[in-house]
Amino acid sequence: MDDVLIPIPKTSLEKLLKPINRALDSCVLKTNDDYLYTVCTSDDKSVIIYGTCKIPAKIQNLKLNIISIKKLLTGLDCLGDNGEFSIILKENHLRCQMKSICDTDNTFFKYHLVEDGIISESSVSIDLIGKLSFDIEFEISVQKLKQIMSAYLFVGDSIKIYFYTNGKSVYVDIDDKTITNIDNISFMISDSFIGNELDRFVPIKLEVFKNLISSKYPVKVKINKNQGVLILSTTEHDGVELKYIVSALVK
Repeated sequence: MDDVLIPIPKTSLEKLLKPINRALDSCVLKTNDDYLYTVCTSDDKSVIIYGTCKIPAKIQNLKLNIISIKKLLTGLDCLGDNGEFSIILKENHLRCQMKSICDTDNTFFKYHLVEDGIISESSVSIDLIGKLSFDIEFEISVQKLKQIMSAYLFVGDSIKIYFYTNGKSVYVDIDDKTITNIDNISFMISDSFIGNELDRFVPIKLEVFKNLISSKYPVKVKINKNQGVLILSTTEHDGVELKYIVSALVK
């Protein structure tokens, strides 16, 4: 096959891969027109991660089987940030290079890809998810994300976060309502929402917020009560967007 230049900034590639690596060791990156994207399912099947990154050129049907995200990120870190970054798909590997402005220092590494079928791909149809309607939408600020993680440390063994509305605001209980005599905490996470009130608790595992805590931007939340589906999305600079698709728990 001919070499293919993938026109993506180093920072964008890192912002796409780092959150995914918190949940998974491997992923499959694909292209669709001017987007590089991946769809992954966590090991416990509780979270689907849909990550996209806009690229400045259209590339069709590119597929990169990344067996160790951590190793690729380590290689990118070794390149540093001073210079012109390039990533080229060769026959069976990626060549990542940082070329200095004065041409005196060109650092590069080879990262070998694996064959199709070695990495399990998610069977989830993002098109179907995109067609879902939602009962309520709201935003969680960066400050409130930090408050959620502080509450997680306080509660300890509790691993659930329950969403509900009260008046015009959205609240959470960090608790496990199936267990008696357990420490818990409640607070408001958004002072407004779009759509309908939540007439009952909508619980999910708190674990997903460990991925979101590193975000420097607010998280948008959409909830479909009947299907029991939540989408938590964050948009970073450089055209990187991450969506966490979570199924609500029964209690």
